[in-house]
Amino acid sequence: MNGFFKHRLDYIFLLMSVLNGALIFFIGMIVTISIQRIIDIEKTRNFIDMLHFVPGNGLSNFIFSMICFFLLILIMIIPYFRKLNGERIILYYAFEISLCLLIIKNTYFTSNVILLLVMADAMTYIPSNKSRILVLVVLFLLYMGAIRDFISPFYSVANFEDFTSIYSSRTTAMFLGIKNTLISLNIVAFMLYLFFLVQDKVEENQRFINLNKKLQEANDQLREYANISEKMGETKERNRLAREIHDTLGHTLTGISVGLEACQVIMDKDQKLAKQQLKLLSENARRGLDDVRRSVDKLKPDALERYTLKEALDILMLDFQKMTDVSIRYMCHIPSLELEQDEQEVVYRIVQEGITNAVRHGDATIIYVTIAKEGNTLILIIEDNGKGCKKIKRGFGLNHMQDRIDLLHGDIRFYGQNGFTIIAEIPIRQGE
Repeated sequence: MNGFFKHRLDYIFLLMSVLNGALIFFIGMIVTISIQRIIDIEKTRNFIDMLHFVPGNGLSNFIFSMICFFLLILIMIIPYFRKLNGERIILYYAFEISLCLLIIKNTYFTSNVILLLVMADAMTYIPSNKSRILVLVVLFLLYMGAIRDFISPFYSVANFEDFTSIYSSRTTAMFLGIKNTLISLNIVAFMLYLFFLVQDKVEENQRFINLNKKLQEANDQLREYANISEKMGETKERNRLAREIHDTLGHTLTGISVGLEACQVIMDKDQKLAKQQLKLLSENARRGLDDVRRSVDKLKPDALERYTLKEALDILMLDFQKMTDVSIRYMCHIPSLELEQDEQEVVYRIVQEGITNAVRHGDATIIYVTIAKEGNTLILIIEDNGKGCKKIKRGFGLNHMQDRIDLLHGDIRFYGQNGFTIIAEIPIRQGE
C-alpha cells in the first residue's frame, strides 16, 4: 500500500496513457472499419454527399495517429532520465504539443484529451514557474480550440458521429458511449493526477518547512555548542596557565624561601658560602621567571625545551637539593624516557610539584622519586619523610596534578600516612 502511494502519480499517468491510447485506437478502428464498410455496401456517394468535409484515407490516418502516440509516450520518458531546463525544455514541450496536434487532427478532433496528458507531464517536470505557466496556458488554449464545436465554423472537419451513422441506432449509441466513457475517464484520471500532485507539493513544502525548522534548530544548537566550547576552551586555557604558573612559581619560590632561610643561618658563619647560595638562588629565580614567561606563551617548561626529560629531571632535582639542602634519592628503571611531548610535561610537572609540596607542606628532609614502566604504563612514585597528614585536603596543587593526569587518561593516588606518597600511573603511547 505504501508503495502505491509513493508511486501513485506514475500509476495515474500510466492509466492516462493507456486511456488515451485506447481512445485513439478506438476512433481509428471505427473510422477505418466504417469507411471500408461504406465502400463494401456501395454507399460511398451517399455518405460523401452527407459530409461537409471529405476525410483522407482512414487506415493511413489510424496508423499515423498510433505512431505519433507511441512516439509521444517515448518522448515523455526523457525527463525520468535527464533533467531539462532553459530553451531545451521549451523545445521539448513544443515537440510534444506538435505530436498532440497531429494526433487530434488525424482522429477528427475527437481525442483532444491527449493534451491533458501533456499538461500532467508539464506540471510535474518543468522546474521553472515561468516556463510552466507559459506551457500550461498554450495547452489550455489549444485544448479549448481543439474542441470541434469551436473550430467547425473556421475549419472543415469530419464528424465521428457521421462515421457511426451507417450502423443501427443501438450500435451507434454503444460506440458513442464507449468514446464518451474513454474521454470522461481521461478527464477523471487527469483530475486525480492534479489532486495527488497538489497533495504531494503541499507535503513536499511541509517537509521543506520542517527541514528548515530542524536546520535552524541545529544551527542554534551548533551556535550554542560553539559558545560553550569557546567558554570551555577559555576555562581550560585559564586552568592550564594557572597550573603552569602555580607549578613554576610554587617550585621556584619554595626553593628560594628555603634557600634564604639557610642563608640567614650561615651568613654569620661563612659569608662566602652564603654568597654562593644567594647566587644559586638568583639563577633559579631567573629560570623560574623564564618558565613563567614560556607558560604564558603556551610553551613547555624551559628545561624540556633544551634537554631530554631524563636530563631535565636530573637538573630539576639537583638544583632543588642545592637550594633547599633536601636529599632527593632518584631512581629511574627505564633506560631512556622517550615520551610524547604532553607526557613528558606531565611527568616533569608532577615531579616538580611533588618535591615542592614535600618541603613546603611536609617539612621533609628526604624525598624518594622512582620511575618505572609496566607494559604501556609509566609508574611514577614520589615519597617523603615529612609529617604527612591523616586526612588529605586537595588544594590547588593536588587538583592540578589530577587534571594533568586526567588529560592523559591516567590515574593518580595520594597517601598521607608515614610522610606523603604520590603514585601516578600514566598510559604512554609509544615504547621506550
